[in-house]
Amino acid sequence: MIETIKASEYTIKQILEDNWDKFYIRHKELIRPVVVENVRKVIACGNKDILGYNTYVCPECRERVFVAHTCKSRFCNSCGKVKNDEWVERAQTRLFNIPHKHLVFTIPWELRLLFLENRHLLSLLHQACGQAILDWARTVHLLPGVVTVLHTFGAKLNFNCHIHALYSLGGVCLKNGQFKEYSFIPASSLKARFKTILLHKLRQEFINERIVISANLKTIWRREFGTDVFFAVQNRLWAKEWYLWIGEELNNAEHSIAYIGRYAKRPCLSETKITAYEPELDFVRINYKDKLTKENNSLEFNIDGFIGALIRHIPDKHFNMIRYYGMYSNVKKQQILSILAERLIFLYGRVYLLFEPNILTWRQRKTKSTNSDPLFCRKCQRDFILIEISYRARDGTWKSVPIYR
Repeated sequence: MIETIKASEYTIKQILEDNWDKFYIRHKELIRPVVVENVRKVIACGNKDILGYNTYVCPECRERVFVAHTCKSRFCNSCGKVKNDEWVERAQTRLFNIPHKHLVFTIPWELRLLFLENRHLLSLLHQACGQAILDWARTVHLLPGVVTVLHTFGAKLNFNCHIHALYSLGGVCLKNGQFKEYSFIPASSLKARFKTILLHKLRQEFINERIVISANLKTIWRREFGTDVFFAVQNRLWAKEWYLWIGEELNNAEHSIAYIGRYAKRPCLSETKITAYEPELDFVRINYKDKLTKENNSLEFNIDGFIGALIRHIPDKHFNMIRYYGMYSNVKKQQILSILAERLIFLYGRVYLLFEPNILTWRQRKTKSTNSDPLFCRKCQRDFILIEISYRARDGTWKSVPIYR
């Protein structure tokens, strides 16, 4: 259970509550089932009559406190923020406490609609990024650790799929099995490898008839490239400049994860950026920062356009937005932990390699944010105790489970 925090005067939950039913009726043929599931969760979030609640009681005065269950959806701004914080804590146990680099791999804008309309292709971005880094590292006899995080949204809620990657500045030497420091990053080589691998994978998907190219996308390709033939477009895309951004060096695992955590599981729009919502005027306005000019601008939507822009960033069910490669993959990590331990401690003066996660409970988060313990009876100076969990079962019936102590 986690708290619902109202981030601003206007909330996405309120906009969905007011408009989702009408939006669904108008566009239901285009809406994925996973979108319906997540929107319903957000609307129900914190409603104890729908999602249930826990009952706590003071053992002295018998005062009761009811704590509503929340939706746990990444699409929910309140729950998504907590999920992101929990991932940051857990992810620290996946990384060795060594320096990392933050990289961002992008694709030409002419490809974005292809991925939006064929969402299964998004896995190829992860694969191409991980393979590009590991293929290059193999040329210098290195197995580094790589974490890839998929982002599908830009500052204006546009569909702009790209990969944020954490790359360890060192890894296992493939010649002698010892830890090897290596801080050089060949930007041109990584760009070329990423482009080559991704275009090859897309070609294979097309040949195997696993890609649908819409009339809208063909129109864009004809306008930009003079052709809508896939193989010809592929050649044009190869000739374009693809961008790779190399960020600052992050000194340790805690710093690295905290930095990349800003891109990991957070919702696609902070509610503080919603500056106007007028249902009578069919109007929503958001603020955003232009990445090129660094200026703050505003963007206006009609309500259907705003909801549509939000829900296209809901990932398919069971799709992993974060993946691990190289010495951070599940198969490799345990094999090399003992090999690296002695060398890493020698190099970085650490008596530990990994962090223990510190996941805050709902009570701890609430106390931290409000400076008041919600499960402490101030009159009796006693902790409330959990006595019952109530919830709606899959068949729709209401169930209450007593907690015996």
